[in-house]
Amino acid sequence: MILPVSVTENKNYARGLNFKSSALLSGQTPAYKKLSVDSAEYIKYIYQKVKKVCNQVVEINVESGKLQNIVRSNEPHIFIMNHTSDQVKDINAAKFFNTLLYREYLYQSKGDICPRSRILANSGVIQRTKDNGEELKWMGAVPINAGIGDKGKKNENAVVIKKLTQELIDGKINLFIFPEGALASLVFLPLKFKFQPGVSAIIKRILEEKEHMKVIPLGFAHNKRESAIHMGNEIVFSKTNGQYYATRGNADSKYFDKKLSEFYGNNDQIAITENGENIGVNRIVPFISGILMKNMECCGKEAKFDLKHSKGEIFKL
Repeated sequence: MILPVSVTENKNYARGLNFKSSALLSGQTPAYKKLSVDSAEYIKYIYQKVKKVCNQVVEINVESGKLQNIVRSNEPHIFIMNHTSDQVKDINAAKFFNTLLYREYLYQSKGDICPRSRILANSGVIQRTKDNGEELKWMGAVPINAGIGDKGKKNENAVVIKKLTQELIDGKINLFIFPEGALASLVFLPLKFKFQPGVSAIIKRILEEKEHMKVIPLGFAHNKRESAIHMGNEIVFSKTNGQYYATRGNADSKYFDKKLSEFYGNNDQIAITENGENIGVNRIVPFISGILMKNMECCGKEAKFDLKHSKGEIFKL
């Protein structure tokens, strides 16, 4: 079983966990405003509140040890997540995973020093909650306009992204992002036409100041009663002497793109090139996007497989 927060060692994990699809913390007294977001109490508060409302089954590969590896690394991460046809459940899945991540930081006594999570989400979805999303924003949800064609909104988004990028460079946050944005509603389009370049531009900017950036794809899938979250392998992007590199990520999955998998071969990482030629800083964003898109697509398929084969058992968060 999953061990409670008060236990410092958590060696036993199970795939089945749970969350509730309704808005978190609605109707509660805003006692959270008295807590500092830089304290371990901030993380404990979020964990305890989410734990109280969890009752929907989630299939998640926590036994893989990937969650513990994230926490032990002491590094900031970017988590990319696929949208499904139910964006509300997608956001709840993101919040649920974030709670697991926070719990692991608590287990390893890093509650007061770990990166704080920021979850980029459609402002329209966040504002559907009773308090206009104020509590969700305190918990780390960052509203962003995911629409298309509004120059004013794009400028506002740019200010938000610039701040988050600097916080990633400074190691202050983990960033959760849905790269499809508002295009996720176009369910008939393949992912390659919906994957937006914002996250890749962030990675490009980070590599101007840091040696590498780690990205972990989270695959989501849902049915009427259950959901699945599949933690993928991390993809590490780096830059040396003007050459960009990417590790193999999820290239060994049966759902990974075969052509890209062949390109990796048996190598742990590859140089990102076009026809053998180096790709300069002005052209790297779409190539990073292509690698991320293939990894996120793969993990979404893994989540569907996990959901289909779930035993439907409920374990306490």
